[in-house]
Amino acid sequence: MAETLTDTPRSTRPSGPKGRFLSGSLSDFRDDPIRFLSSNQEAYGDIAFFRFLGLPVYQVSHPDDVRTVLVDPEGAFTKGEILEGFRPLVGKGILLSEGDVHKRKRRMMQPAFHPKRVKEYAAEMVREAEALVASWEHGQEVDMAAEMNRVTLAIASRTLFGAELTEREMSDVAAAMRAFAGWYHQSTHPLGRLLQHFPTEATVTFREAKKRLSAVIHRMMRERRKSGDTGDILSMLVFAKDADGDGAAFTDEEIHDEAVTLLVAGHETTGATLAWAFARLSDEPEVAEKLAAEADRVLGDRSASFEDVPKLVYAEGVFAETLRFYPSALALPRQAQKDVVLAGHEVPKGSIVLTAAYCVHRDPRFWDEPEAFRPERWEGGVRKARTKMTYFPFGGGSRVCIGEAFAWMEGTLLLATIARAFVGKRHANHPLASETLFTNRPKGGVPMTLASRSRRPR
Repeated sequence: MAETLTDTPRSTRPSGPKGRFLSGSLSDFRDDPIRFLSSNQEAYGDIAFFRFLGLPVYQVSHPDDVRTVLVDPEGAFTKGEILEGFRPLVGKGILLSEGDVHKRKRRMMQPAFHPKRVKEYAAEMVREAEALVASWEHGQEVDMAAEMNRVTLAIASRTLFGAELTEREMSDVAAAMRAFAGWYHQSTHPLGRLLQHFPTEATVTFREAKKRLSAVIHRMMRERRKSGDTGDILSMLVFAKDADGDGAAFTDEEIHDEAVTLLVAGHETTGATLAWAFARLSDEPEVAEKLAAEADRVLGDRSASFEDVPKLVYAEGVFAETLRFYPSALALPRQAQKDVVLAGHEVPKGSIVLTAAYCVHRDPRFWDEPEAFRPERWEGGVRKARTKMTYFPFGGGSRVCIGEAFAWMEGTLLLATIARAFVGKRHANHPLASETLFTNRPKGGVPMTLASRSRRPR
């Protein structure tokens, strides 16, 4: 059981990997974070200690300790310096904001994610999914990761910003994500902070790509100011005032940074999750058939709608199970702002704590047959009824992802719309592995051959 009172009896520092003399375990984590986190849990249990350079790090893998860190009723944790590598991309956006600043931003942005507004986004989600399906042909070879990234980017631009990106802008956004991934990977090198001051290829490429990304955002901001409030999230950012605070509006810099944050979070993570989902559907044909059968039964010959979402139980289960297997963030980091106690061990102020979602989501103590891909496990409202923090793909507490409801609806509608039209066969000579530069996505994409369900023998 997790504790936070500093007068609670505690044992000595927990065991953990020794690491290297100067860099500690940073290189091991950087090279293969899944293996590193998993081996720590297997060898050391629910809490392990190691260092990233001179920074003390504690990995926790029990829901009680995860809840202490993420729900954090005592205000003992912040996002901390380990996430500062995201600063060049998202600036002063809500992702890295703390304290009263974070509360103000979330308060001003929350209306944009009100259930009534989220409902209005469903039609755009389905429209883009159907357009994608219409562009495919029987026997076509595609990279499903690229296809899902493209359709979720189109959805993000339409629903979040009320704008349609040009082909050039779509390319610029995708290039910025690739460039940031390379830059972020460089920043996690033991000499990463030093390398940032030199014009390395990764640094130069990212800076140029970020300029083009910013140009896309500024174009949409200018158009929204001309058009007025059109009911999308960009309108909320441009015209919102803090009615419960000082009445101030967002500055141009704040609008830019929030827009970048939402554009990245609004498509990158969901696109990767859907790519993982279709990869698993290829490997689990019975699951794919159940998914298509549900879509046929619920939708018939018409398009999906918001009202169908509660009926697409199996589709939601596929999305939920994919997030269990492949959480976008393998471990959510926080930094202790005072001494705390976790799993009976004192965690000193300044320490980094990694809440290991990848480990908790596959722990046999909390999951029946954890290595089996079983969407059925989510039927009957199990997702909301599960023990807290045995499942936390969107984080928890006051910092839970503001777009969680948006993501659940998008994942469910896209899976149903696509799966009833096409089935994909993953290329056997392309291994399914994780690339974890800054989100957990399929390494090298997911090359597939598409088969139209209308062309398949019944």
